Amino acid sequence: MLLALCGFETNAQKTAPTLTKDLYDDVVDHRRFDSLWRASKRFGKLNTDAVWSEAYATYRQSLANADPGSFYVDSRLAFWINAYLAVLMKVMQLRVGYRSTVWDSLLLVRDTFTIAHARHTLKSLSDTIIATAQTVRVRAFFCTGSSNAPPFPTGACFAKTMKALLREQLRRVCRSERYVLYDPAVNVLQLSAMFKDWFYEMSAEAGTVVDFLLPWMTEASAAQLALRKDGMQIVISDRIEKWNRAR
Repeated sequence: MLLALCGFETNAQKTAPTLTKDLYDDVVDHRRFDSLWRASKRFGKLNTDAVWSEAYATYRQSLANADPGSFYVDSRLAFWINAYLAVLMKVMQLRVGYRSTVWDSLLLVRDTFTIAHARHTLKSLSDTIIATAQTVRVRAFFCTGSSNAPPFPTGACFAKTMKALLREQLRRVCRSERYVLYDPAVNVLQLSAMFKDWFYEMSAEAGTVVDFLLPWMTEASAAQLALRKDGMQIVISDRIEKWNRAR
């Protein structure tokens, strides 16, 4: 696990802030948004009514006027991910009925918002997140409300808990048969459609797709994959097929 995270940590050390800041100072206060986000989630879905609250309006204003460039990398990453989640909440409220990128291909680029004195879409925010983290692992946060996207994170990000929440998101993706399913009978690894955007970056970052997934899977699943990764077929499909079987 330590080896899998070392690249992320090294980047944090090499990227120094332009001003003197504490390592775990957050760019803005994320606590009220964290409470809003947690209260808005139920049974894996997101209630967007929070966008009408004073707390949400105040938080969005703080995002608009922030200067994340003067903070350490974990603080900047937490800021941009939370900005993505806050904007997503508004986009989902605006585009009710079109919450899936399958049906609404413009979902990520249609609406613009002021974040850190610049205009951003969900797509440009996700690009900024990847550029800040310099790892494909942060794609685990790119939820859209679609079944073909990662699950909503449990809460907002903070500089102090950034790595822990990233690890939690990766485990939720890689340990769910909704996204990753290995069939040992035919040595086939099935990945959900969302991995189309990850695929080549996963290999470039970890050597192989399997090596990328191993640290985040259960020990039993990781052992199976590690033993048979040579010659394994990897299939990306819109729907992962599972056999019904007696337990």
